Amino acid sequence: MPAGATRMLDIGGSHGLYSIELCRKNPALSSTILELPGAVDEASAIAAREGMSDRVKHRSGNALTDDLGEALYDLVVINNVVHHFTVPQNNELARRIHRALKPGGLYGIGEFIRRDTPRTGDVIGAMGSLYFALTSASGTWSEAEIRGWQKQAGFKTEKAMALMSLPGWKMVLARK
Repeated sequence: MPAGATRMLDIGGSHGLYSIELCRKNPALSSTILELPGAVDEASAIAAREGMSDRVKHRSGNALTDDLGEALYDLVVINNVVHHFTVPQNNELARRIHRALKPGGLYGIGEFIRRDTPRTGDVIGAMGSLYFALTSASGTWSEAEIRGWQKQAGFKTEKAMALMSLPGWKMVLARK
């Protein structure tokens, strides 16, 4: 979390639980969740039930086409979404997120990561790639591919965070 962060954009944040917890742990933080229209009504009710609707707001929209603004956010996160997008879509989204972040802002992509080589491959990444190839436009991405989108957009890479409780998943971080 960037020091002094007050505004976060959670792309595809659906239920809002990640935003709710980050806002609870960071009292100055508020979050806007950009989500497809079908999910917003139900998700807004969750924020209200959690007593966080004053700091966690939902906005109907599409991350690939909506204006994300300019220098509005300290933090932009996108969890378990980029596997639905193609390389050109992810490159363009990274450029638009770079524009939406304030100087020093942090961009985090949370995904199941496909290992770079078959020799170091894992079952979770391979199964995820197969599943998303069959059901979506894409598949899982390697950390190097994700970092490539971030770098081409002008970001500086930061250390990725892995979760021991969720093998194969990482938050790949970059700073504006």
